[in-house]
Amino acid sequence: MINGFSKEVIEKLKHYVYRLVDPRNGQTFYVGEGCGNRVFAHANAVNMGFYDSANATEQDKITEENDDPAKIRKIMEIKSRGLSVIHIIQRWGMEQKTAFEVEAAFIDFLGLTSLTNIISGHYSDRGMRWTDELEKEFTAPVFEDYPACPKFILIKIKDDSINVNGGNDPESIYRAVRGNWILKAEKANKYPYVLAVRNSIVVGVYKVDENGWKKCLDGNRIYFDGTEAPDEIKSIFIGKKIPEKYRKHQNPPSYCDG
Repeated sequence: MINGFSKEVIEKLKHYVYRLVDPRNGQTFYVGEGCGNRVFAHANAVNMGFYDSANATEQDKITEENDDPAKIRKIMEIKSRGLSVIHIIQRWGMEQKTAFEVEAAFIDFLGLTSLTNIISGHYSDRGMRWTDELEKEFTAPVFEDYPACPKFILIKIKDDSINVNGGNDPESIYRAVRGNWILKAEKANKYPYVLAVRNSIVVGVYKVDENGWKKCLDGNRIYFDGTEAPDEIKSIFIGKKIPEKYRKHQNPPSYCDG
């Protein structure tokens, strides 16, 4: 298998959408967008000689590319068995904006639960929806002013992280929004509330316990302990659409200072 395109091919491909496939079961484990040799960059970055080194700690092994450790662990597993990642170009010859759309559509279709991608891709605010959720999203009022709650962390959760048919089960929403997130506990603990947002609509509001944000066991992400916010705080947000400036954010968490 090749581990890079020739210059001639790169010029013809322009921007493309690619899939990384596990040769052991034929399943796609990552979807991405790129140009040039981006499709090969992930597997090429995993140097098994480094991981086999006596000088490499377990922490090093997991976080060599710490923006997406699940993807790296998958590639490590494949390489450790003497196999190679299968690289597939799904669609090519596009401008970058179009490629972003195709990438996001594929991630929506396959679902984050079956992929090692962390986020849904660009323009995810226009991604796959249940029809009743679309109706709510377009007709819900937008919260703009929140004087009673000057600081909060807004966290976007996905339908497939809670339950089917876009349900609003409080326990599953709380479980989904608690973590694990790439944030700094020291900063996060300065924000008293967390908003759970699904498809741009606020579905849960929680008051964080004192020093409620804590490190996960691997030390790279954090989660929080909290309770449902008082009714006077919940009434500001529940069932309302988040402002457009937050809808454009790719990463699930956003700090909001009022």
